[in-house]
Amino acid sequence: MRGHLSAAEVRLLPLRRQASSIARSQWHFYSSASTIIGGSDDHQQDPPWAASNHLFHKHPRLFSLERCNSLHCLNPILAYTIVSGLFRNAFVASRILHSTITIPPRNPSIAFSIFSQISRPNVFSWNAMIKALASTSASSHGAISLFVEMRRKGVSPDKYTLPFLLMSFTSIEDLNKGRLIHASSFVFGYESNLFAQTRILSMYMDCGDPVNAQQLFDEMPSRDVVTWTSVISNLSRQGCHEQALAVFNKMRDDDSVIRPNTATMVSAMSACSSLGSLNHTKNLHACLVKTGFEDHVFSKNSLIDAYAKSGSIACAHQVFDRITERDLQSWTTMIMGLALNGHGQDAIFLFSQMLRDGLLPDSTTFIAVLSACSHAGLVNEGIEIFESMEGDFGISPELMHYGCMVDLFARAGHLYRSYEFISSMPMEPNLEIWGSLLSACSVHGDLELGELISRRIDSSTRQCRGGASVILSNLYANSGQWQDVMVIRRGRRGDGGKPPGRSWIDVRGVVQEFVVGDRLHPLAKKIEWVLNGLAKAMEGVL
Repeated sequence: MRGHLSAAEVRLLPLRRQASSIARSQWHFYSSASTIIGGSDDHQQDPPWAASNHLFHKHPRLFSLERCNSLHCLNPILAYTIVSGLFRNAFVASRILHSTITIPPRNPSIAFSIFSQISRPNVFSWNAMIKALASTSASSHGAISLFVEMRRKGVSPDKYTLPFLLMSFTSIEDLNKGRLIHASSFVFGYESNLFAQTRILSMYMDCGDPVNAQQLFDEMPSRDVVTWTSVISNLSRQGCHEQALAVFNKMRDDDSVIRPNTATMVSAMSACSSLGSLNHTKNLHACLVKTGFEDHVFSKNSLIDAYAKSGSIACAHQVFDRITERDLQSWTTMIMGLALNGHGQDAIFLFSQMLRDGLLPDSTTFIAVLSACSHAGLVNEGIEIFESMEGDFGISPELMHYGCMVDLFARAGHLYRSYEFISSMPMEPNLEIWGSLLSACSVHGDLELGELISRRIDSSTRQCRGGASVILSNLYANSGQWQDVMVIRRGRRGDGGKPPGRSWIDVRGVVQEFVVGDRLHPLAKKIEWVLNGLAKAMEGVL
C-alpha cells in the first residue's frame, strides 16, 4: 500500500529511476523515514463538490464561515455546528478549523482545542493544524510531532502536507530533518510535484545548504515562475546578490515561456539595490519596460531605491518625478535616497512637500528624514523633526529613531550631548547605538569618553562586542597606549569576534566585492596603495 513501506522496500527505493542525485546521496535517511511515514491509508476524504454544496445549502449558516473575520463572529457558527451535530461531519469540522487558524490574531492553542474534538480528522484538517504550528512556532518540534501522529493514525499526506511541515525548518539545526522530509517526498510520490519540490528547495536555502538547493533546482524536470522566484528571493536574502541576478537573467533566457511576475521583479530589484550597481539597475529598468511592469508603483519605488543606492540620485529623481500617484513608500524611498547621497536639505524639503500634499508620515519616513539630517549635519532641524513625531503626528519614537538622534549628535561632534541623550532614553540602548557614539569618539580622539562607553557596553549588553573592542583598541593606539592595545587584543582571541565586514562597489560596470582582511583580490596591492594614499590625505582634514 502506498505510504506504508517495509524495510526491504525502503532499501530498494534508491533504484527508482526518478531519483535525483541529491536523494541518491541521502537514501540512508529512508530507514528513519519509514518509522515516520508508516501507517495505513484509512482516512476520510472530503465529500464530492455536489455533496458539500448540498450540505451548505441545507444549512445556510455555514456560508457565514467565508465572511468571518473574528473569533467573535466564528463562535456562534461553531456553537451551531456542535448543537446540530454538524461538527461530527469531517468536512464541516475541517472548515471550522481552517477559519479558526486563518482569523487574526492566530492562536494555535484555540485551533488545537477544536482539532482535538474532531473524531476522525481528514488530511485537510491535519494540514491546517500542521501549517498553523509551523508558521507560529519558533521551532519545528510541534509540527513534526503532529506529522508523526498523523501517520500513526493512518492518514497519508497529500501534496500540501510536506511543504507546510517544511515551513518551520529555517535554521542549520533543521537541515537533517529537512533532508528526511525530502526523502519522504519520494516515498509518497511527490518527487515530481512542483509545489512540494519548490518548498524543499526553499528549505535547503533557509537551512544554509545552497549547494543542494542549486542541485535540486538544476534537476527539476519543470519549473514555474514560483520556483524561479523562490531561488532568486532566497539568494538575495542570503546576500548572494550577483547569483540572484544571474538566476533572474537565466530565467529570462530560458527556452520556456515563463514570464516574471510581480514577486519575481521585487526579488530581482532587491538584489539589484543591495549591489549598488548602476549597470545592473539600468539593465533591470529596461527589463521592467519590456515586461510591462514599469508603470507599477512598486516598480518605480524599487527603481528609486536601486538608482539611489548606485549613486545616481538624478536618475532616482527622474523616476520619482514620473510617478503620477505617489504613495507613502514613494516619498519615503526618495527621502532615504537623498539622505544616503548626502542631500540633507533636499530630503527635508521633500519631506515638507510631502506634508503639504496631505500625506502623513509613518515611523519609517521619520527614520529616513532623521538619517538625512544626520548625514548632512543638520542638528537643529533633526531635533525639531524628532520632537514633532509625538507632538504633531502621535508617533512614539522607537529604538531606531533614538539611534538616528545619537548618530546626529555624534557626527556633529556633540559627543557628550549624544551620551546624555542615550542615558535619557526610555529603553535600553543596543550595541549599534553605543557603537555609533564610540566610532565618533575614535574620529574625534576622545579616549576618556570612549573608555566610559566601553564600560557601559560591558555592563549593559551580552551581544558580541568585537567591533567595539576594535574601535577602543584604535583609540588606545592613536594615544600611544600600546599596553592597553595588547590587553584588548589578547581578550579578543577567545571572544569569537564578529563576521568580517563586506562591501560592494561598481567599477566600470563590474561589481567588486571587498572583505576585511582579504588578500586574494587580484588588485589587492594596488587597492592597499590607494587606501594608504587616501588615509594620508585625510589626516590633514581630520
